[in-house]
Amino acid sequence: MSKLKKTSILLFVLLVISCGKKPIVQELRTNNDDLWWQDSVLSADISISDTSAIYRVSLRIRHTTNYPYSNLYLFRDVLSETQTEYQDTIEITLNNPEGAWLGKGVGALKTINLPYHKNGVKFPRPGDYRFRFYHGMRDEPLRGIKDLALIISSEKNNY
Repeated sequence: MSKLKKTSILLFVLLVISCGKKPIVQELRTNNDDLWWQDSVLSADISISDTSAIYRVSLRIRHTTNYPYSNLYLFRDVLSETQTEYQDTIEITLNNPEGAWLGKGVGALKTINLPYHKNGVKFPRPGDYRFRFYHGMRDEPLRGIKDLALIISSEKNNY
């Protein structure tokens, strides 16, 4: 494993640990050689027992400044044991109209954090759910996306 890759993983782990409450689910999808194939899915499973809880779901994308576009289309699904609960396509803007990257970072590596839904997610019934993310760009493979992380934490609803 290269020194840069070890350092990146260590920084990611330290960042997640230092951000307060421990997440219920934390999945990382690293793309070898910064190449993301469309069938390479970031997938995370969660078992829900408390349907009154609000779940904070966020996606962290790390990309290089060699990424060839100003945006990224992602397909996202939430599957239950019996059906697709939610499915859509989102467009993520990675740089502004002047060409400056919106993500934070030093040098050629930028990180952008996105909430899944700004008000959090509530599940309609107890059971097992799967979150899936994959790119919706035309390039195959897509170059310049280093990794994606999915983080899910819960907070008790005080109603």
